[in-house]
Amino acid sequence: MEEARESRTESLDWKTAPDPDLAARLFSKDLLHGNRDSKRLFLSVDISQDREEQDQALVAFYNRDTVQWTAPLLCQLKGDAATGSGVDRHMMSTVICKLMSGFHINFGHSAITKLFEGEPDHQIPSVSDELLDNRMFTVAGRMIGHSFLHRGPSFPGLSPAVIHILFGGSLETTPVTIRDCPDLDVRDAVRALDEDADIKDTDSVHQLCLSSNLPPPNATNRKWLSEKLLFHFVIEQTRRQIQQLCEGLKETGLWPLVLHRRDIIPILFPRESEAQLTPQMILDCIVWPSAVTVIFESGMETDDDESGVTDVHRVSGYLKTFIENASPAELKSLIKFWTGWEVPATEMRVEVVEASLPMASTCFEKLRLPRRYVKYRKFQRDLSACISSSYSGFGRA
Repeated sequence: MEEARESRTESLDWKTAPDPDLAARLFSKDLLHGNRDSKRLFLSVDISQDREEQDQALVAFYNRDTVQWTAPLLCQLKGDAATGSGVDRHMMSTVICKLMSGFHINFGHSAITKLFEGEPDHQIPSVSDELLDNRMFTVAGRMIGHSFLHRGPSFPGLSPAVIHILFGGSLETTPVTIRDCPDLDVRDAVRALDEDADIKDTDSVHQLCLSSNLPPPNATNRKWLSEKLLFHFVIEQTRRQIQQLCEGLKETGLWPLVLHRRDIIPILFPRESEAQLTPQMILDCIVWPSAVTVIFESGMETDDDESGVTDVHRVSGYLKTFIENASPAELKSLIKFWTGWEVPATEMRVEVVEASLPMASTCFEKLRLPRRYVKYRKFQRDLSACISSSYSGFGRA
């Protein structure tokens, strides 16, 4: 039955596949397969170095020209024993995490540089000239496209107005809202212009209009001026950044997919609220232990007695309780520890084993939990400590 289903899937074409997620998988698979003989890409990060050096290694990798981004990928974490596909997943997850939280690289502003700014689901590119000069938005496009090709996390929270322009939407129909503007002074000016009351801080509004090559406000142009001001600070000031982002995405080979399948765009750039994990999303993917086989740290297996059944049920219950009460951040850390990134796998297996601490076999998407726990508080403390290490390596793959 499984082979028949796989055969039907492979016979589908990504252009006509009924489900956009399936279309994305088929397209990526075809593209990577077609370039399987290309020179392998090697991404290496030394986790013994400080965060700035690690981030510089990531940026340097994606800031190279004339690279075939659809070539086979091999990732390495120096200083970590992990090997295999789990490391690749970990690296793709780290790349997207850095785009969201910022790079520990000083471009003259602060110790942490964020490429995108604003509130959730309304993020726009930073207007920093240094980021433009260093082609950081081209880097961002390559990172997003590369992660997508390798079924890594997507980049959530980008403003709908930016997405509209990024994929060729007209300026006249760009859905700009005041929430897309991260500058609070501009927001205040736009609100003041929208209201019928007198503008309290006339000088600051005039200055903003002047800096945007717009006329000063009067009784007849206020509504028009508020729209123009908002459009200037959200779109006109970020046009070059969006162009770089577009170029980076195109270099990863994704453009034919988004041109023919516009329903892919929400998968490539999901809403941040939609990208959040929920306990039920994770519980639905778990394959719980069905047979009572104790696995020792040495790898030996042995059938256990009735007490083993009790241990499996108790520890499995502890994990279910942990997931149901975890915060969104804890859920992401758990999934990254378990599979190598924050994206739940279709089947995530649990084993109750004879061991000291929780372990993950990321290549096989398997979580191994010690049978020794008899109190939930101890289980929770140990699991929390282990999953907090997923951002600096994960020990076993």
